[in-house]
Amino acid sequence: MITKDIQIIAQNENLAALGFAPASDLDGEPDGHRPEDLLPGARGLVSFAIPVPRAVYRTPAHSADLVCRTQSLLYRRLDSIAVRIAGLLEEQGEQALPIFGCAPMEINRKGDVAGFINQIRIGQAAGIGVVGRNGLLINARYGSRLMLGGVVTTALLPALRRTGPKEPGCPANCRICVDACPVKAIEFEEPKIHIMRCLAHTSRTPLMSRLDFAVRRALRPESAARLMNQTALDEHTLHVCSKCVALCPYGLDD
Repeated sequence: MITKDIQIIAQNENLAALGFAPASDLDGEPDGHRPEDLLPGARGLVSFAIPVPRAVYRTPAHSADLVCRTQSLLYRRLDSIAVRIAGLLEEQGEQALPIFGCAPMEINRKGDVAGFINQIRIGQAAGIGVVGRNGLLINARYGSRLMLGGVVTTALLPALRRTGPKEPGCPANCRICVDACPVKAIEFEEPKIHIMRCLAHTSRTPLMSRLDFAVRRALRPESAARLMNQTALDEHTLHVCSKCVALCPYGLDD
């Protein structure tokens, strides 16, 4: 009944994708970023997604402003759905933790900005897509345009993965995103994304001093994360580059 109720929410919210996976699928994540680290006794994962309209990335005028606004609205919607699903699971006697798409974030052990748990890995485990060369989840219909929401729960959910052909992933010789990235943040030879190089170029955060952030990041990462969460996320940040999404040819058959 729990899974049916979650599917009803997905249908009513017109979600583009929904999947369940065992929490153990993320046991290989770094210490502190596994489901069990966030919710002791975690057994299930829920992942769901809504696509950003393709034209938002491809309009010749005002794309950066439109991308930022669209993503801000979808983050709020996805976060609200995550809270709703978590509440539903807890009404059934389980524990459930909503996983948010934008904030809060932290500074991980490598010094990179990161979420508490990797939404992209949850989406891949749930069968919504596969990780592309650009580091994002890619889907055969929506390409890199999916925005993700999630829930970690103690409920043991039956596997629910997207039906249809297996996602083939990026073509072996495709390097469109690699060549398009203005700061060379995407590696071609190995699956690696230089997160901080990307964010330093992509994000414009007028309410946060970059010097202040850099000093805190080096000396007190938890303070840097707090500053970032309060001043540089949600609608406080303008994303000025989305080339790795806008130019990705994956999922152009819809």
